[in-house]
Amino acid sequence: MAGTHRMLETLNRWAARARREGAGHDWPVVVVYVVLSTAFCWPLFAHPLANGPGDWDQHIFYYAAVLRNAAFGDFPFWNPWYCGGNVLWANPQVSLVSPVYILALVMPLTLAMKINVLAHYVIGCFGMHLIVRRIIGVRARAATVFLVSLFVFSGAIAMHVGAGHTVYLPVLLLPLVVFFFWHASAGRTRSLLFGAAVLGLSILNGGMHVVPLAAILLGVLGLAALVFGRKWRPLILAGLMFALACAYAAPRIVPAMAFIRSAAFDDTRPAKGTDSMSMKMLRTAFWDASQRTLVGKVTPGVQLYGWQEYGNYMGWFGADLALASAVWILGSSRRRERWREASVAFGLVVVALLTAGEFAAYAPARLLRHVPLLTNFRIPSRYTMLLPLLGALGVAFAARALEGVRVAAMWRWVAGVVCVVGVCELGLVNREQFRGVFILPADGQSRLFERTTPTVAEQQLVTPGGPRVHRTFMLDSMLAGVSPLDCYEPLQLTRVATPGPVAIRGAGDVSISRSTFSPNRVAAMVVVGRDPARVTLNQNFADGWTTNVGPAERDPDSRQPSVVLSAGYDGPVIFSFAPAGLLLGLAIWALAIAFSVGVWKACPPQR
Repeated sequence: MAGTHRMLETLNRWAARARREGAGHDWPVVVVYVVLSTAFCWPLFAHPLANGPGDWDQHIFYYAAVLRNAAFGDFPFWNPWYCGGNVLWANPQVSLVSPVYILALVMPLTLAMKINVLAHYVIGCFGMHLIVRRIIGVRARAATVFLVSLFVFSGAIAMHVGAGHTVYLPVLLLPLVVFFFWHASAGRTRSLLFGAAVLGLSILNGGMHVVPLAAILLGVLGLAALVFGRKWRPLILAGLMFALACAYAAPRIVPAMAFIRSAAFDDTRPAKGTDSMSMKMLRTAFWDASQRTLVGKVTPGVQLYGWQEYGNYMGWFGADLALASAVWILGSSRRRERWREASVAFGLVVVALLTAGEFAAYAPARLLRHVPLLTNFRIPSRYTMLLPLLGALGVAFAARALEGVRVAAMWRWVAGVVCVVGVCELGLVNREQFRGVFILPADGQSRLFERTTPTVAEQQLVTPGGPRVHRTFMLDSMLAGVSPLDCYEPLQLTRVATPGPVAIRGAGDVSISRSTFSPNRVAAMVVVGRDPARVTLNQNFADGWTTNVGPAERDPDSRQPSVVLSAGYDGPVIFSFAPAGLLLGLAIWALAIAFSVGVWKACPPQR
């Protein structure tokens, strides 16, 4: 009864707070966000079951590999479906926690992926709404929707998602991280745990790509609070929130770092020189509405990557407002209590310099090459995804100040109409990044959960009758039971597997029978003659392979996982894989949970 009474008190307290903050008046805007997000993502659903080429094929394949492992009853540790075998759990680009895995149980995987994209856009709208209305205090609904849209429907996120870079979907969760960070800075310490949980979930959801962006975002907001507000608390909380988020995701981060640092790691990405954006590129990136025609194009001597790495259209006056608000804030917000405004403007300047790239010897992007966790963020222009977020918050602070100025009702109506037009223009331009993306035949959902042993092959499977468009068909190859050595994967193991089934092989006086296969476990009955014999597994070698009869080691000739059996051995040989560093990651996670429980009990809720 006492527990029930405390729960009712907590619910009543939350309800009272929601009434004070005007939550009861927000429900019409919620409908608007769902409608806008659906309209923005609608081109993805033009062919709801079709697959996309290139990076879309690659990232949908990752989800399919996790589901295929689950069909065997295995954890998503090892991926035998491509490259001759590669890590799955430790691959920084693989999503381990996603609604896709639940949706795929009742619908085709490609449709589940598109619904997942839509869900992230809706959540992004809610997160931005909480900041603009609850933290900053903008009252006008039209202005609120415009400010939300300025970030959520900006060009950079749309261009990356349209190119198949689903690892950047968690960027849409960063507004929630900022919301909880500012709540914690205001004395609601428990919000620190919520913000860390959202960021930790983002890492598990989309991989490691959100880590550098979150580090820069929290870092500049916390540092600016110290510089402009002379407040240590926000900077300390920013560091704690980021560290705690990484601890929550440690079972993923530690194995990924172990994989990248291992001797077997093979980074196939071509080495490129320093990257920077000229003033012309910056003007095009933020103000040019015709960027859809530039996607994938590389201008020699000007840019190193396709334009999807640089573009970030912010609407025909969104970029101007963001720049003007930053100048206004830095010029007028000198009081210590207005540190939030100053931190947003300061962050906008810092991120803009990062986006410009390695344009000078001491450019911020060049200096970050020496910072752990940020070293491997090779393309500095990707920091541009933070610019619409900081820009929208800066405009929100300016809008709140203007709401206190008395003006004629007609001008408020004009401002509302301009905001509505701005939302429509921004959405209509940037949603073109989603048009014509899915052009490949639908995947065979009925084969997704088949428990078949893959065969390593030289080439990937080309869909019959389908065009070979932009790299490989990894998903179709997996569904057909083919593990191609010719695979599109920048982060892989050194390829030592050879064409043939994924099975245990032996050399010399050895007999192998009754083979069994699952992604993380390959076994067979082995009988050895009078001399010791070595048996090998036809997969790439990685730290984490073990056997039941001794340590797994590289075969001196094939470099594949192997073990030496004694003369006369007669019994099972089992090769099993678990990610290196997983136990350490779980230990860090357990400590983080214990710390969080202590913080929750030590910090009573603020009434």
